[in-house]
Amino acid sequence: ERAGFGAAPLDDQPDAEDRDAVALHKLRRERNGVLVAAALTAPLVAQMAAGLLGFDFRLTPLLQLALATPVQFVLGARFYGPAWKGLRAGTGNMDLLVALGTSAAFGLSVALMIWPQYGSGHLYFEAAAVIITLGLLGRWLEHRAKRSTAAAIRALSALRPSTARVMRDGAEVEVVVDALVRGDVVVIRP
Repeated sequence: ERAGFGAAPLDDQPDAEDRDAVALHKLRRERNGVLVAAALTAPLVAQMAAGLLGFDFRLTPLLQLALATPVQFVLGARFYGPAWKGLRAGTGNMDLLVALGTSAAFGLSVALMIWPQYGSGHLYFEAAAVIITLGLLGRWLEHRAKRSTAAAIRALSALRPSTARVMRDGAEVEVVVDALVRGDVVVIRP
C-alpha cells in the first residue's frame, strides 16, 4: 500500500465482464486524455518548429501558459499521485521523473514570465507539455497492449479441453480434467 499498490481479497474482485467494461472505459478515457493533451500541445510544438525553420511565429506567454496549464495539472495529474506515493515509499519511478522534470520546466517558464530579465526570452512550456503528452501516449499504448494480451490469454484458456483420456486398469477412460491425479497416464490423440 505504501508503495502505491492496492490489494483486495479475491471475494471482492469484480467478475470478468465487469473488469472488461472497466478496462475498456479506462482505455477510452486515457485515449481521450491523449487527444486533448495533443491538441493543447500542438500549438506549442508548432511555435517551436517554426522557430527551428526560421519563421518568426510566437505565441504570447499568457497563451502558452493557458495551453500548458491543463496539460500539466489536469491531464498530468495522473503522474503526480503515483510520484508522491513512490517518493513517500522511498522509491523512484517514471512518474516521479515526469512530475519533477515537467514541474521544473513549467515552474521555470512561469518564473521567466514574471522576471523576463533573467532569461533569454524563451519559455519551456512546450517541453513540459510534450513530455506529459508522450507519457500519456505511452500509458495508453501500454494499457491497450495489456488488454489485448489479456484477451488473447483468455481465448487460449477457452481452448483448454474439459476432459482427458487416461489409462486406468489397462483401458482408456474419459475423465474430467479436474479429476486427474498425479501418476495418471494421459492418452494424447493426434
